[in-house]
Amino acid sequence: MKSIPAPRLLATFGCGALVCVLAGIGLSGLASVLAIVVVGFFNSIMFPTIFALSIKNLGALTKRGSSLLVMSIIGGALIPAAMGRISDASNIRVALVVPLICYLYVIYFAINGYKPNATLPILQPVAAAEAK
Repeated sequence: MKSIPAPRLLATFGCGALVCVLAGIGLSGLASVLAIVVVGFFNSIMFPTIFALSIKNLGALTKRGSSLLVMSIIGGALIPAAMGRISDASNIRVALVVPLICYLYVIYFAINGYKPNATLPILQPVAAAEAK
């Protein structure tokens, strides 16, 4: 993390996870299983990097932003449940489309999604109140 910029590292690991999920869908047997196991390696830096990029430049909204990010961990419980339901209705290869979509979003976030666009007018009074 000291020698590689966080957004680039997150995008690289997101692409690695995406390729592994695609391999898990497209391959069969042990190769497929190993590809899915390697996804865990690529997940290793995701949450701390996403967290750091998300709260960067939030200023007075840093506390609120970080609390929302911590609450968003519930997605870690919802995504496997959605995969299980899809897998029961069809098969595991179809269910792997769910994390595939998630990794596409992680890649988008790493490339451009973490950059703030502008201060939303609705948040300006909140930011002013928190600054006091």
